Parts: sequence; C-alpha cells; structure tokens
Amino acid sequence: MNQQYLEYVRGAVSLALADIHGMTKGQLAAFESAALAHTTRFKRQRHRTVVVGNRKVCPETDPIHCPETRTRVRPFPPLHELTYCTSSWRRAVSVLDTPQHAWIRYCYAHDLNFDGQVAICRYVWADFLSGMQGKKMTGKVLKRIESLVWLAVQQRASEYGSLQGCGIYQYAKLAELTGVQRSNWQMHYAEHWECILQLVTALDANALHCVVGHRIARKQLLTA
Repeated sequence: MNQQYLEYVRGAVSLALADIHGMTKGQLAAFESAALAHTTRFKRQRHRTVVVGNRKVCPETDPIHCPETRTRVRPFPPLHELTYCTSSWRRAVSVLDTPQHAWIRYCYAHDLNFDGQVAICRYVWADFLSGMQGKKMTGKVLKRIESLVWLAVQQRASEYGSLQGCGIYQYAKLAELTGVQRSNWQMHYAEHWECILQLVTALDANALHCVVGHRIARKQLLTA
C-alpha cells in the first residue's frame, strides 16, 4: 500500500466514521422535526351554544379545528445516502482486532473511550519491549520512556486523523515533561522516542491495511 492509497483510505475511513447526520441537522431542521405549536385557545374544542335549561351543547354544523398530527410535512429518509455508501468501511472497521479498532476509532473518529486508549498504549508498549530484548536499560529510564507512549499516540493521531490541538512535540518540551536535561534527552531518550513514533505509524498502516482487506473480502463474499 503506497502513500497515496494510504491517504485515500484515511479519507474514506474518516468520512465513514464521521457523525454525518448530527452535523447536517441544523436549527431549522430541528424546528421542522418538532411538534407543531398552536397558540389558539381551546383549539380542539367546538364552540358552545347556550340553550334552554342552562345546558351547553355543540352545534352539529360548526367546523372542528383539527390540525395535522404529523410532525413533518415531508418525513426524513430512513437512511442518509452518504451513510449508506460508507457502510462497507464501517463494517470493515468493526471486525478489526481490539488495538487496531481502538486506534482507528481514536484517530479517525475522535473516539475518546478510555479503554480504547489503554489498549492502544499497551499494544505499542508491548511492541517496544519486544524490540528491546537483549538491550540493557535502567528501570528509571524505562519508566520515563513508558510515559512517552501516550504522547507519541497523540502526536501521530494529530498528524493522520481528526485530533486537534496536539501538534508535534519538540525535544525541549519532551525533556521538560520527562524531567531531564535536554542534553540528557538527546543522549538517552531521543532514539527511543523515534522508535515509539515508528511503532505507532506501523500500527496505523497495519490497521488501514486490514480495513481494506476485510472490505474487499466481504465484497467478494457478497458477489460470489
């Protein structure tokens, strides 16, 4: 999957997971779908006529005020056209593994589910530890590197998806957040930071590749 096709898949997944119905329904549409309001008093009561014996009866020939019971003149369609066209992408996302599904939802749908965020961090951290087997590292350095995983996830999500307000973390800011000098950061932490970023990039590419694979497999199954 080249970079151009990767960008296409990112755009398709972002569109499929977007809240299309919620964004397109504005104030006028909300008023249109609300119940009709009538300010006339006693709108459903017929006029009374006083007859002999102080009895009030309704004339048989008077018209009755009876408004429409429908809330809309033209009802909403059962399913939005764009929602229907992008349903194959959502089905493909729904069958992903937990870390990949959590990453796609967080990066491209801005889903802030806490359990999903934990699943992403655990997956990336486990990949990092597997790559560090046989290499010596103090517990203090390892603990500080572990605290950088979530920052790397946020940075990649801001670069690829819909997450706003994060941007790219500079080395000076990362050194400040980890509580070390900048020279110490560049010597002992910068390489590990770049490694974690690459792991998140690999998670993104693998998740998008699996989405395309599941979508193609389902289409082939339906046309077979």
